[in-house]
Amino acid sequence: METSSEMWTIVIIGISIVFICLISLVLMIGVFKFLFVRKEKPAPAPVQSVQPALSTGVEPAVVAAIVAAIAAARGVASSSLRIASIERSGFNTPVWGHVDRA
Repeated sequence: METSSEMWTIVIIGISIVFICLISLVLMIGVFKFLFVRKEKPAPAPVQSVQPALSTGVEPAVVAAIVAAIAAARGVASSSLRIASIERSGFNTPVWGHVDRA
């Protein structure tokens, strides 16, 4: 039969192994950030006019929301984007969902 000190030793060793593994995972993810970082692309020229997008019948508030979403996703200022055209998509399904419909 094990004594109480042996049981606590096993518990402490087990918890220590778990925390050492978690800390090593955090360190590996931190190293991956430095190894696989993307190079910054130069920002495109600022928007001169939004008139082409507005001439298609899209409301200005919708154009502003689309520009803000794209700017937030790319991590750039919204003034550095140029929207050439906005068209309504025919499907709500993502691209990967169309593969089996061909």
